[in-house]
Amino acid sequence: MSEGTFLVDCPCCKARIEVDRKTGKVVKHWEKPKVKEGGDLMAESLKKIQADKSRLDDYFKNAGKSMEDKQKELEAQFEKEKKRIEDSGDTSKPINPLDLD
Repeated sequence: MSEGTFLVDCPCCKARIEVDRKTGKVVKHWEKPKVKEGGDLMAESLKKIQADKSRLDDYFKNAGKSMEDKQKELEAQFEKEKKRIEDSGDTSKPINPLDLD
């Protein structure tokens, strides 16, 4: 919510609406949250938080492994290019783009 807007909860449909202060136009509309009848909201929220935590833990574990794999791949490419240059016998220094001016 910004300085130029305010939130309104609709008493009929229980939706939340963000309204522009100057124009009175609707900026954003959120639907009414879906709530199961007779369910324990705290238990469901706790299960959702635990599921999200386990999903994020898996993501970060895989991200570390992915970074290691990427590093190995880049090192292999570097060694391959290094070997290609050594085999070609080219010992000249590369052109510095700043020297071209």
